[in-house]
Amino acid sequence: MKKVVFIIVVMVFAATNLWAQNYAGAMQNALAKMGAAKTPSEYVAASQIFERVSQVETSKWIPAYYGALSLINGSYTGKEREKRDQMLDQAQKFIDTALERSPENSEVMALQGYLYQARIGVDGSRGQEFSQKAAGAFKKAISLDAHNLRATFLMAMNVYHTPAFWGGGKDNALPLFEKAEKLFAKQKMSSPFAPAWGKETNEHFLEECKK
Repeated sequence: MKKVVFIIVVMVFAATNLWAQNYAGAMQNALAKMGAAKTPSEYVAASQIFERVSQVETSKWIPAYYGALSLINGSYTGKEREKRDQMLDQAQKFIDTALERSPENSEVMALQGYLYQARIGVDGSRGQEFSQKAAGAFKKAISLDAHNLRATFLMAMNVYHTPAFWGGGKDNALPLFEKAEKLFAKQKMSSPFAPAWGKETNEHFLEECKK
């Protein structure tokens, strides 16, 4: 009997270990595809891998997070407004899933603000509405984690693209980009697939503000 139990324990451990390896492999594959993507279809393909992982790993928010991030980034590469909005609609579903699994997650809330900014990217006339929504999302993300560098960096982007007479512009954005730079310098990965993007873009706009 002891031998049977031992065999079952070994089989369960082996199966668990195998899936852990499969999860890591699937995530690495999807992240590589997202990193190499240049067209909307390539970003969608990467998001579909994240979606399949998310459907299996129902307790994890990370796959849904990256599914959304892939589609948001992909929306900037498209030219047709309707298709870009469809990508963002799908990205919103990913974010909703991530928030269901991790309701007080500062990174997911920052990503929500990033999606609102992408809505403006599709149609500039949406600026007033979605700029305010984005700012609200970033404030909430920072209230959940005062050291959230992506929320700080994206908030800086929001200010940068807001007209100076409404409190935006380079001068007002610069302190936020500088704060984000310090946070990026201290960035530590809390897990193998924790969000780690934004540093290069922050550096670019930091230089733009100083010109």
